[in-house]
This record gives sequence, structure tokens and C-alpha cells, in this order.
Amino acid sequence: MMKKIVTTISLLLFGIIIHAQQENQSCETAVPSEKWENEFQKLISEYKTIQKSQSQSSTVYTIPIIFHVIHSGQTIGTFPNISQGQINSQITVLNQDFSGNGYNSSNYPSNAFVNWVINQSILPASIDSKGRVKIADVGIQFCLATKDTSGNLLHEPGINRINYLSMNLPSPSNYSNQAAMKSYLDAILKPQTIWDVTKYLNVWITDKNNALNYTGVSSVPPLSGLLGIPDNSTDSTDGIWCFAKVIGSNNLYPSGIYGSPQVEGRTLTHEVGHYLGLRHIWGDGACVTDYCDDTPPAAAQNTGAPSSYPLNVGSCSSPTNAPDGEMFMNYMDYPWDPYKYMFTTDQTTRMRTIMINSPFRNQLGTHNLCSVSLGLNVENLNNKIYIYPNPAKSELNVNISQNEISEVSISNLLGQVLIIIKNTNTINISDLPNGVYIITITQRQLNLTQNLFIKE
Repeated sequence: MMKKIVTTISLLLFGIIIHAQQENQSCETAVPSEKWENEFQKLISEYKTIQKSQSQSSTVYTIPIIFHVIHSGQTIGTFPNISQGQINSQITVLNQDFSGNGYNSSNYPSNAFVNWVINQSILPASIDSKGRVKIADVGIQFCLATKDTSGNLLHEPGINRINYLSMNLPSPSNYSNQAAMKSYLDAILKPQTIWDVTKYLNVWITDKNNALNYTGVSSVPPLSGLLGIPDNSTDSTDGIWCFAKVIGSNNLYPSGIYGSPQVEGRTLTHEVGHYLGLRHIWGDGACVTDYCDDTPPAAAQNTGAPSSYPLNVGSCSSPTNAPDGEMFMNYMDYPWDPYKYMFTTDQTTRMRTIMINSPFRNQLGTHNLCSVSLGLNVENLNNKIYIYPNPAKSELNVNISQNEISEVSISNLLGQVLIIIKNTNTINISDLPNGVYIITITQRQLNLTQNLFIKE
């Protein structure tokens, strides 16, 4: 049963800011209008109808990301000009989180929300084998873009480093309140640096003023022909902004620069959720709907380190969330990063509906921006290398015109070698977790690297 309580509180709480002590728990994304949601619900109904088609329901979308790293001349690896390794760890986090196997997902209680499932007659698609609300595999993956807007290969995959002083732009840290920072982003920084929003998810990484309490904000996905969206994005403003110290994972890349030891990349996971049509788990009001049947209502956002499950039992009454309490472990809540680790099936439906219908989303991943054809870069050697399929599920093939491969290795984005194969063209990758990998081919003692091979 759809949570029915939709009140004007959601409008009164538009632009809510959480004053968290840890710098990874606050968001300033706009609350979509009722008109936007009504139109979105029509599209969701259409999606559920066509979802019965196997080809549609099994589609895995891959979104290329370009991180615009805004700095004032600091060396790479010095705040806020964060390193490639820190950004690589963020991509790993996104792919794990959206695959349903994110950091700490094994902590999901064995009886999580089983009463909610029964009492609300939750559909089987949202239920796992233990009778819990299922941790969903969203079927959306992310990669660092390998090409710029002119088709040139990027020296650092997925990164566009911008010295704002060289562009005569003001410092992001000049702006100490929501309105001023939003005006700076939408009127100054984004229009002068944005890449094609139908090809890239643009993410801006900057410093911020200490008085600015939020650490992330996303544009609301536009719906074709629909008016009335608060802060409606355009092709010069669409995308996500994050404070540089909440990007990446302290667990995966401990040498990064983070706002606290709790940072595990979940701020961007949260903002990408908004970018793909999700609302906060509390519905941006007291026990207001987030339009997902399989997420119990919540009285307000949860922050910090939740004590234990169940949390805040009975905080909402119509429908009641007793005896299971609130879904604090959902990415669309505000606990510290290690305590949230799931999307649900209904949230997945919203995001996949956006990928099909939003004009700034439905072309993402269709421009061959996440793979490159390898060349030898050596004079007088004209043979070419082909790697396919990419993305791949269980088997990766490497073909060279002269067929002289001595060794192929696959490593993760931290440089750890996971597979080494000699004198063969076919690599079994079925045991690799879903994610982004680097493949290195040795031919005549020459190492050739293709960044961002994707395992799905």
C-alpha cells in the first residue's frame, strides 16, 4: 500500500539543511513539485508495464562521469585538487552501491523489515529469500569518461582539472549561505565548465566556506515538457556538486583527503539517487511518502551512528512503522557513510524510469565514452588491439591482428593485480566483483593499458 500521507510539510521543508558534525551527511537538493511527481508516477506506471519485456528489465545502464576538480593551483593530491586514486575509489563505491553489494551491506539484519513486508503486502519483487525488504541491484553502473567533448583521450580518465584563477572565476569558498552558493554554481561555475549533459554526468568538486553546512547537491531530473520543477536544471546547470572532502572512500583509498574518518563515498551515492529521481527516505517531511512502498515511513532524517535495528519504532502511525522502525541504512537517509548500504526495488524502479524518460538521462552511455581502442603507439607496428565485450559478464576476449600476446593482467583501480593470464586471448572474469578494472596487455615486452574495462 502506498504511503498516503503527503502534506504541505514537504514544501515547508524545501531546502532543508542538516547541521552535522561529520562532513559527509548533508544535502541541499531541491524537493520536486507535486506536479512533477504526478507526471513521474504516470511514467513509472508505463515502465512497470513494459518491464515484463526481458530485454528491458535486464538492461544494465552505464553512466560516464566527468569530475570537474576545481582548484587554485594546488598540486595534484593536495586539497582541493584531489588525486586520481581518490576519485577512482569513488567510482568503485558507486558501482558496489548500485549493484547491491556496497560496503557493510553484510550488516543488514537477518530480520530487517519482515513485519513491514507482511503488514503492507509488499510485492515479491521487493522481498529477499529471508523475507526481508531486498537490497536491490539497481542495474546502473558508472565509469570514468575516457574522452573529452572533442573526442580526445583524457590524460586522467574522468577528470577535468580547472584552475579557477586562470579562468578569472571567484573562489567557491567565498559563498557562505545556500542562496549565494547556488547562484555561484548555476550562474558562474557550471555554465563555464559543463560538458554535454546528454553524454556525461557532470560532477563538480570544490572547496567550500566553513559556514556552508551541506556537502552535496544534485539537480532534479527534468521530464520532457513538464513545467513546475523547483530549480529546474538546464543544459548549462544539470549535474551534481560535492565538497571535495566527501569524495572517495577512506576504506578503499586511505591516503585520500577526507572530512572525517567516516567518509566512504556515500554522499555522491546519495546525490546520484536524487539525480535519478529519488526522494529522501522521510519524504522531506514528518512521515511523508517517498513514493516507494518498500521503504517504511520515517519521522525525520537520521544522522550520526544509529544505535541498532530496529530504530525509532512507531515514529509514524499511518501507516505505522512498528515494530520494524525506520530504514536508516538506506542511502537516501543521512547516517554516517558506514551505516547506510542499500537501495530498494521500488527505488530502483524510479531510477530506471528516469534513465528511460528524462531527456538529460536517456542518452547517457550511448556515446562510447567509457572504452578506448588500444594502439601500440610505436612506429612501424600497425597491428591493432580489440577488447570485447566491454562491459562483460563472464568472459573477456583480446584480439590482436598479429596475435602475439605474451601476458594479460587485470587489476583494480588501486593497482592490485587480480588476474594474470599468459599466451591466451580469452580471460575468465566470472569471479571478479562487478566494477571497473584496468587491463594490461604485454606484447613483445611492451605494456599496453586500457583503463576502465567494466565487469557487470
